[in-house]
Amino acid sequence: MVSPPPTMTSVAPSGERSRTAVLPEIQGLRAIAVMLVVLYHLWPKRLTGGYIGVDVFFVISGFLITGHLLRESERSGRVQFAQFWARRARRLLPASLLVLVVSLVATVVWVPTALWEQYAREIGAAGFYVLNWVLAADSVDYLAADNSASPALHYWSLSVEEQFYLVWPVLVAIGLALALRARRRPAVVVGAVLAVVTVASFVYSLHLTEQSPARAYFVTPVRAWQFGAGALLALVVASPALARRWERMTAARAALSWAGVLVIAWGAYTFTASTPFPGTAALVPVVGAVAVMAAGSPPVAWSPSRLLALRPAQVLGDISYSTYLWHWPPIVILPFVLGHALGASTKLVLLAAVLVLAWATKRWVEDPVRTTARWGIRRPRTTFVLMLVGMLVLAGGCVVTTRAAQADARAAVAEEKVVAEEQVDCFGAPSMDPDKPQCPTPELANMVVPDPSRVSKDTAAMGRCWVDQTESELRSCTFPTTGADPALPHIAFVGDSHAYAWLPAFVDLAREGKITIDTYIKGSCAWSTALPDKGDDSVLATCRSWRKDLEARLLEKPGEYDAVVTAGYSVQPLRTPKGVDEDAYREDGSLEAWTPVMDAGIPVIALRDNPIPGKDPNECLRTTGRSDHSACDLSRTKALEHPDPQVGAVARSQGRAQLVDLTDMYCDATTCPVVIGGANVYRDKHHVTTTYLKTLTPYLWRQLDELLG
Repeated sequence: MVSPPPTMTSVAPSGERSRTAVLPEIQGLRAIAVMLVVLYHLWPKRLTGGYIGVDVFFVISGFLITGHLLRESERSGRVQFAQFWARRARRLLPASLLVLVVSLVATVVWVPTALWEQYAREIGAAGFYVLNWVLAADSVDYLAADNSASPALHYWSLSVEEQFYLVWPVLVAIGLALALRARRRPAVVVGAVLAVVTVASFVYSLHLTEQSPARAYFVTPVRAWQFGAGALLALVVASPALARRWERMTAARAALSWAGVLVIAWGAYTFTASTPFPGTAALVPVVGAVAVMAAGSPPVAWSPSRLLALRPAQVLGDISYSTYLWHWPPIVILPFVLGHALGASTKLVLLAAVLVLAWATKRWVEDPVRTTARWGIRRPRTTFVLMLVGMLVLAGGCVVTTRAAQADARAAVAEEKVVAEEQVDCFGAPSMDPDKPQCPTPELANMVVPDPSRVSKDTAAMGRCWVDQTESELRSCTFPTTGADPALPHIAFVGDSHAYAWLPAFVDLAREGKITIDTYIKGSCAWSTALPDKGDDSVLATCRSWRKDLEARLLEKPGEYDAVVTAGYSVQPLRTPKGVDEDAYREDGSLEAWTPVMDAGIPVIALRDNPIPGKDPNECLRTTGRSDHSACDLSRTKALEHPDPQVGAVARSQGRAQLVDLTDMYCDATTCPVVIGGANVYRDKHHVTTTYLKTLTPYLWRQLDELLG
């Protein structure tokens, strides 16, 4: 997100490089950009590409800051780093830290304690302007990728921008030093330096968007070219000769301005969450923003600059920074306050409240701190000391909140364990058992274990047995670790994260002396020759390598395994060849991977995948409360609409593969409850909780024992 609109010494299209003004087309462009982002966050299904408003802000920042640095260097002969960074801190930090502090307090007051740790971590990272890197790391961490959106999530773009402010003056200074040494015009050499950085960043953006799009969205080097586009425009319009010639082309400028606005609007309405971004798609908002700024405000009646110069657009552009800061936290926190998702009328009230709050913040926080000379605040040293104090206060609040959340989590886990043990006869899966008519008991009616706000951590917690999606090493765990009876069935347990979810149940069976197991589990890599589509070629490569080593290991010692048991995500996105039916491709992939093992005489046992909610049911459970969790239940038809490829592969295996099907322990004739016998069934939009799967262990063994003979 861009910094607040300064009253700047602007690089005007007319070539007047020293007049102080607020350019109306830029203020209007700010208004468009901030409303795209806000409306996208409020109504994401209506304005599916509104997120490109952030990219428009990046271009504006590159234009304004580069122009400012060039003018400063002309006046003083150098870039005054301390003064530059102090000015940015006075403009940005007061409102930024205020919103973060309010968000942290609101989290403690209204948000369930189980979310405090994640929220505090991201609020703290936002306060130090490194949130984009935290989110980039989480996006490639399989077990963190589905974290709840925190009230500071939108600060990722502000983090990118602050890092730009930190590095860009250094690049300009390097250009000035090279110009002095080579005795060349400063603007030419600075332009060459910035052009090299811009092109390099764009090439890297194309590469990383293809290789790892989730990470590419957040990292600063991928976004630098968007600032660079604005910077190069600032260098072009700084040429008086070019500017005077361009100023006379009023009709062309008006047409260019309309083209820029329409290009941005087209991207906002046609792009979706599935559009590879930034990559080449980011050219749309960048080119649109450059076109509007290059056109300026041509004196033509039909120019869009007339609309952008209207008072409402100018006021909204003036408060765009605070509007961006304030709009997101209530979207995240209000559902906890209200006890339900935001409706249309609530969103309209929220939008109005945000605009009022943004105006008040601009009037009584941003402007006073930016313009005051009291307390020596205009001295860089004083600014930096106050900045550090504010950041440390916020960090202290985040640390306290995190420790309180951790203590509460330990107490809650202990309490939930006791409750589950007391209700062991009916807790979880037994409540779906037709042979237990006494279940569920009344005591389970209002129980939800784990709590919907803590459920994301309800995983196998056996990281040593898990190969991440970015790794290819064939790691294995053996259970039981010692004293195993060699007469027990020895199985290889193979699969992706859905197999990992099942792991505690299999470990329990091993500890009970029913089986011995070796595990082979890798994130996003089911036992199939069908290629996963994670948008990341490195993930695909590690999966291919891991599967090759897995096959070699399973065939290494004939007679070692009595069976291979496999589980996998039934609707894992795949790189399906063009013209090939995806369901058939999935099924063929499973059968093709199993065939060498079955040909070696090793039977395969497939666990039919669990129902797929598609959307995390805990978002519903967190707002409806424990007494009404049935409102969050899934339609059986919808949850099972996608065929499990393993079912078809078993049917085609000529009796060499068998199926364990526990669907009736998840669903009745019409519904798949999200809470069964007091147990919270789903950890996220497709993984089942460890808590529920452990209650399924006896039913798993009932079928597994029969198949193992």
